[in-house]
Amino acid sequence: MKASLSKMKKQVQRGFTLVEIAIVLVIIGLLIGGVLRGQELLNSARINSISAQASSIQTAYFGFVDRYKALPGDMTAAQVVLINSSTAPASASGDGNVLLADSPAFFNNLAQAGFISCTPCSSTGIVTPGTGGAAASYTAPTAGLTAANTMVNVYGQPLAFQFNTGATTGSTAVTGSSTAGAINFMATTAEISKPLLTTGGQIASNMLAEMDRKADDGNPAGGSFRYTDIVATTSTAAPFVGATPSAACFTGTSPSFSWAVNPPGICQGASLF
Repeated sequence: MKASLSKMKKQVQRGFTLVEIAIVLVIIGLLIGGVLRGQELLNSARINSISAQASSIQTAYFGFVDRYKALPGDMTAAQVVLINSSTAPASASGDGNVLLADSPAFFNNLAQAGFISCTPCSSTGIVTPGTGGAAASYTAPTAGLTAANTMVNVYGQPLAFQFNTGATTGSTAVTGSSTAGAINFMATTAEISKPLLTTGGQIASNMLAEMDRKADDGNPAGGSFRYTDIVATTSTAAPFVGATPSAACFTGTSPSFSWAVNPPGICQGASLF
């Protein structure tokens, strides 16, 4: 009988103690915390990279203008030879504007002059500018802006540059407004005369919000950093311009907007300088 009871006790499986369960939960918590912290550090590194990229392009832009007394992306055939034979002239050159169709030429000019490093946009054979003219009439590059003809961000998404002073050629140029859904929330004539550089797409709006808070006022509809619904990979009748903004990128109504952060949307920002 005693032998039978002893055998039964040995067959009984021992469960986890509270201490063991607590240790497992602590380990799981540490693993989750480590993953979240790692993602936070990764996002922070991406934000710094995107911000540094924009800053370097802005510096290159001013350096180029100072050296050549011309806008990159607006140079004539006679002007580009001052740099080299691989420098692309603009499709609508010498008019003081760099419309989105000439965004590839903008990066090409900076690269050929040695102000930025961009292998894809260094060849005139890759740059395919539009036909020129006002925003309502010019056509986009055949395949739009891609990783094959312009700079890209850390997500491999193409950047775009626009400098539209409001000058037109036969029709009204696209300038934007403060209305949700406008190209870039440009509300005043003074803002229209500022260069606009996009961050490229596929960026979470909470990351854009952090960039905005660090560099500007945190308002997606104002300041030097803001939301834009320019779509750099589109080549349609309305080149590069999204028909409607992403409702997931910002909230609020004019004049009070805020970045969408919970949950975030996949969006694009732009710097005015």
